[in-house]
Amino acid sequence: MTDILLTPGRYVQQPGVLDKIETHLAPFGRQPMILNDELVMSIIRPKTESRLLSVGVTPRFVLFETECSRTEIARIAESATREACDFIVGAGGGKAIDTARVVAKRLGLPLVTIATSAATCSACSSVSVIYKNGVREETLKGKGAELALVDTDVIAAAPSRLLSAGMGDALAKFYEGKPTFDKLAHPAPALEAAMRLSTQVKETILQCGVEAKCDVDAGKNTLIVEKIVEANLFLTGIISCIGGATFRVALAHGLLYGMTVMPVIHNLLHGEMVSYGLIVQLCLEKKEEELERLIPFFLQLGLPLTSEEIGVHDMRDPAFHEGLKRTCAKESSAHNIAVPVTEKSLLSAIHEADERVKGISRRTSRG
Repeated sequence: MTDILLTPGRYVQQPGVLDKIETHLAPFGRQPMILNDELVMSIIRPKTESRLLSVGVTPRFVLFETECSRTEIARIAESATREACDFIVGAGGGKAIDTARVVAKRLGLPLVTIATSAATCSACSSVSVIYKNGVREETLKGKGAELALVDTDVIAAAPSRLLSAGMGDALAKFYEGKPTFDKLAHPAPALEAAMRLSTQVKETILQCGVEAKCDVDAGKNTLIVEKIVEANLFLTGIISCIGGATFRVALAHGLLYGMTVMPVIHNLLHGEMVSYGLIVQLCLEKKEEELERLIPFFLQLGLPLTSEEIGVHDMRDPAFHEGLKRTCAKESSAHNIAVPVTEKSLLSAIHEADERVKGISRRTSRG
């Protein structure tokens, strides 16, 4: 059986799209709730509020608080009901949009997403990761957006760290999806499509990613930046939809979710920890050729690739070992790869990743 939710219904990516916000939002209603954090609000509100009011749309700007949790979802849903909002807008890079997605589904309202970074594919996703006090609890199916708006002028003006993290997260669709695909003697056509598209996205990012980062560092929005933004957001979101849950995540995401018990991990962007997890996963899988290609690329993007760079300075820390235990739990996505994953083998791969990254970094600097 095939049961796929394709989202978003419409995807609009262009420079200055927020300057036409009223034409995009007015068809959905007259009183949207716009959920965003303080930084995103400082970007979105000046660009949109007066334009929306000019066409009779009265936005309710609501500040998102720290994480996508059941408590936050309940608070936002209650606020939207009290304010009689007729559609939900999630703006930002990840968690605020995840929260808006669940609220829209709960209230049966249309959802619009506005991506202000290309650090994750949340704007084009249909699932939301739920946290409690920083620790991942579960992944919920939310509501797919009727419309996703991507203003690449805004994204290109953001720190390149966000774009780099998004490239790592996008590459994970190939590296985490392939083990699932390879296990199947007769993969469904949708899964075959996900595999082909993730391969295309991988090659696009590896070919254009460093140039896109350099363009953003130089304050330029170029065709290369546009290409990477579309790969990070739209194409990766489509892969998630047609690939399904088992194609979507493996050890790299499993390690991220397991290690959320360590407060220091919360200093990292989602895609940064996923990128680190990919190197650990490839060490476990003994993918020599991929490691030789991916580590130098990630180093050029400035991604954290060693245990020290992600903030783990003492592997005797009980929280670190609790993270290993959670990563290796029976229900963890870490087991979606073809090799057995135990706390001992995972720790060995973490040590190996440290040594490989340091060795390649020394070799690259000498070159």
